[in-house]
Amino acid sequence: MSEIQPKKWLEWICSSQNFDALRENYDRWADTYEADVGGVWEPVPLAAAVMLAEYMGNKQGAILDIGAGTGLVGIALAALGFERTIGIDISPSMLTQAAAKGVYSSLVCCSIGDETFRNLGRASGIIATGVFAESHAGSAELNALQEKIEPNGILVFTARQSFLPKLQEVLNQPGWTLIDSKVMRIYEDPTHLLACKIHNTTK
Repeated sequence: MSEIQPKKWLEWICSSQNFDALRENYDRWADTYEADVGGVWEPVPLAAAVMLAEYMGNKQGAILDIGAGTGLVGIALAALGFERTIGIDISPSMLTQAAAKGVYSSLVCCSIGDETFRNLGRASGIIATGVFAESHAGSAELNALQEKIEPNGILVFTARQSFLPKLQEVLNQPGWTLIDSKVMRIYEDPTHLLACKIHNTTK
């Protein structure tokens, strides 16, 4: 998206009017995504992967990378020794970019809660960077992630400070324990990186 300046991409993508528009915008953006966001966003996938690794003793377990995009989280996880990362994204074009990285055991085009997502197996850990935001995913989707995580699994995700209150009810549920957090001041509205242990998961 050459017409989008680096400081404007976040505002643009979060103004997508509906799910179809969001998917189409990511499809259009796939070829230049990393060049557009790299200088600002690149530290976030790395920090998220490091946080997940800190609490995941078994790196052989399956990891779901929700909102895998072009594969920045996958690269970071592979460098940390994770070998079974499944990338999930709503954008086929983004997943094409991710596939070229050669770091995913599989890639799945779906959205949280749809039929394809419901058919996925459970994972030891889930990581979701840039997913919980305006026009993207909210409390219902965050809650749905527990259906795909093993008991006592680790969930690492990001949300900007202004959006975090919309997720708080889910985070306050019995069985969800906040085990780590980090504030990344990459925007005027800082990004919060959170790790939760999910003790009780739905059957």
